[in-house]
Amino acid sequence: MTEQSNILSDDEELLNGLGSQLLTHPSSHPQYNNHMARLTKRWTQSSSPSSSSSNKKLQLPHPDTYKDAVHVPIDKDEYTSPGQLYATDSGKLFHAGKILIILVGLPATSKTLLSVAITRYTRWLGVRTQSFHISKYKRMNDDDGDDKNDNHRIPLDFQSASPKTPEGKKFKRDAINNVMNDMTKFFTETQGQLAIYDALNILKSDRKELNDHFSSKIGVKVVFIESIMNDIHLIKRNIEIAIQDTEYNQIDKDVAEIDYKKRLEINEPLYETMSSDEKVSYVKYINFGQQIHVINNEYGYLINKIVFFMMNLRDKKGRVYFARCGISDKDKYVDDELLNEEGLKYSKILTETLLKRLESISLHTTNKSEIDSDLPLVVWTAPRKRTFDSGKFFLEKGIPVRKRNQLKQMIPGVVADLSNEEIEKLYPMEYKESLKDPYHYRFPRAESYHDLAVRMESLLLELEHTNKNVLIIAHESTIRILYGYLMACSCVELPTLQFTRDNIIEVSFSPFCNKVTQVPIKM
Repeated sequence: MTEQSNILSDDEELLNGLGSQLLTHPSSHPQYNNHMARLTKRWTQSSSPSSSSSNKKLQLPHPDTYKDAVHVPIDKDEYTSPGQLYATDSGKLFHAGKILIILVGLPATSKTLLSVAITRYTRWLGVRTQSFHISKYKRMNDDDGDDKNDNHRIPLDFQSASPKTPEGKKFKRDAINNVMNDMTKFFTETQGQLAIYDALNILKSDRKELNDHFSSKIGVKVVFIESIMNDIHLIKRNIEIAIQDTEYNQIDKDVAEIDYKKRLEINEPLYETMSSDEKVSYVKYINFGQQIHVINNEYGYLINKIVFFMMNLRDKKGRVYFARCGISDKDKYVDDELLNEEGLKYSKILTETLLKRLESISLHTTNKSEIDSDLPLVVWTAPRKRTFDSGKFFLEKGIPVRKRNQLKQMIPGVVADLSNEEIEKLYPMEYKESLKDPYHYRFPRAESYHDLAVRMESLLLELEHTNKNVLIIAHESTIRILYGYLMACSCVELPTLQFTRDNIIEVSFSPFCNKVTQVPIKM
């Protein structure tokens, strides 16, 4: 092929930094040494065979609900995140070293939600992050617990920051020792960079013990985030959400609410708020981001990026929906066409299906903390004609439809509108390379999925900030990125996700994890 000689191979681009100019390899001509050149590949190739990467499709189960992977342990040998800008041999990013974030606050102050949200976001950036929830360790240490007894709960004294009984003191000590051991192993044995400790930590003595152990003995930077709630409505909602936890599964709602409020009551008199005399770095996070105070921040870019994320974070009550756009006559990238008759029919049924779904949720939801039936719906679309027109029937019903430039599909470059067979024939070398790493590989004059993920980061933050029901109508490549963030997908999984026009994908939020459900579109 005549054009092929003008296209740099993957190795040539890597040897020449940004790939803009060919330079002689330094080993043969030292005078042409390019100190900006990268002599190894930026990304480690996927360990999965190319055939599985190109053919295997990750099917979402229906009608069952699917939970995300934010709590799945990180593989220390093979870990590259979708939003990761670069890789290092040590696995550490942003010159930040090892960091421990310790959450501080009473029950019902959104500590778990905050820890999971930060875990999701920093993992997306490529930081090796793990949340450690004290509630998990307490359940593991509850030797008296009987799985057959549905009404069994951890004794109230065991939930106190300062237990009064010998049994309660031992229970607390054992749980803290176990979680500290696991966090230590995370930093020393698994190349972990960021640990988030989700517990009360309302006593200065407990905070000092943690800071002394990890800062002085292990050399980990320690930052405290104190979550303060003085808004009665937020506290009430947090209690309603908390009693949905597995610990209360088989318990009457009123009994569970009384039990949880007792936890709050016994710990309130013990609470020692963070202060400057502790001589540590800390953030006061008031009423879920209404106010944020950063005190003694000595740890630079990564912590600042996390604080910026927290400024955008909201306690989301709505849900996010994903749908493909309708089809046009040619249905090609190079043609910005209007919808054809079939595409208009699809758009109308899409509108009816989603509105019925929202109505059904409102009617069948007994716990109004799960979703607010009065939440507005907003539709985001890519700027292309057929994508925006797929939301026209929402517009006719008075529902706002907004074009978002970040939702532009992945630029395909020279392979636009070509089938896999045509790509393999016309660009055999590029096609072979793309199968090795479908996520990071970029065809000539094209974007990779990685480029798309970096381009869309501002939209991810806006999605975290939005407290509405959001329908996103976009190309499959764009939906893969957004879905991949919300459900903590890996680089290997993300290019294989399938989103067809016969389903709307619904993502609902909870403090511990996100869940996805498919809503059929019956044409």
